[in-house]
Amino acid sequence: MMFKTNKIKKSLVLLLTLLIILSFPLTGCRRGDVITIGSKNFTESRLLATMFQVLIEEKTDLNAEVREFGGTQLVFRALQGGDVDVYPEYTGTAYTVMLDKEAIADPDKTYQIVKDTFKAEYNLDWLGQLGFNNTYTLTVREEMANELGLETFSDLLEHDQDMILGATFEFLERSDGYPGLQQHYGFEFADTRGFDPGLTYSSVRNGHVDVIDGFSTDGRIPAFNLVPLEDDQNFFPPYYAAPLINGESLGAHPEIGEALSLLENQISEEEMANMNYQIDEEGRTEEQVAREFLQSKGII
Repeated sequence: MMFKTNKIKKSLVLLLTLLIILSFPLTGCRRGDVITIGSKNFTESRLLATMFQVLIEEKTDLNAEVREFGGTQLVFRALQGGDVDVYPEYTGTAYTVMLDKEAIADPDKTYQIVKDTFKAEYNLDWLGQLGFNNTYTLTVREEMANELGLETFSDLLEHDQDMILGATFEFLERSDGYPGLQQHYGFEFADTRGFDPGLTYSSVRNGHVDVIDGFSTDGRIPAFNLVPLEDDQNFFPPYYAAPLINGESLGAHPEIGEALSLLENQISEEEMANMNYQIDEEGRTEEQVAREFLQSKGII
C-alpha cells in the first residue's frame, strides 16, 4: 500500500513539474508566434505599422497584430520589455531622445550611430531605412505667412511674443521639440497649447493657434493651405524612418527581417504625404492604403 502511495506521489510531482515547465514560453515562441507590431498615436506611425503587418503576414507563415501606444517612450519600453517585437521609429528621435545626443545634420552618420549603439546597449536592431525623411517643421497659415513675410523659423522671432504655439503634448516636452527649439532660437511665444496629434492642423487652420509643430510628410499641410517654415539654423536632425526590432525576436524569426527589408528605400516624402492625406482627409483605412501601396510597388 505504501509502495502504491509513493508511486502516486511521484507521478503527481512529475505531472506538476511538467505543467510548470509548459507554463513558461519557449524562446522565440512569443504568444503562439503572433508578432506584435507597435505604433505611436499618429497616422503615419499607424500606417507604417500596418504596412509591416501586411508584409509579415504575406511573406511569412507568421500572424501579426498592431498595438497602438501613446508616444515614443511607451512603445520603446514595450519593445525593450518584449511586449512589442518591432515598430517604426525615426533616426533623429532615437539619436536625440533615447541617446540624448546633440543633433547632427548627416543622415548616414546619424543612422550608423543609432544602429551600432542600440545593438550594443539594448540588443535592438535597426533594419534598412524606408527612404523618406519626416522631419519636424513649424507651420503657419498661408495668409499669415504672406502678411508677415514668414519664410524661416528666424522670421518668427519678430512676432512670436504675439503668437500662440499649438503642438502635440510630446513635442512640448521632448528635448528635440519645443524646449530645445526654444533654447536654440530663443522663442518666447505668448502661450503654448497641447493637442492630440490629429487636432494640431485643424487648430491652426481654424485660427485657434498661430503656429503649430508639423511633420514634413503630412498631407494636410498643402490641403489646409499651410506653409512649412524653413529651419534656417538646422536645429532638427534627420528623421529617417526604419523598422526597429527586438534582437531576440529577430533571432527567433529572421524571416521578419527578410520581409521588412522589401520596404528599404521604397517610400519617398511625396508618397508618404499622399498616403497620410488619404487616411486623414479621405477617410481610407490604414490597411487599404498600405495594401494599395505595396501592390503598386510590386512588393506583394
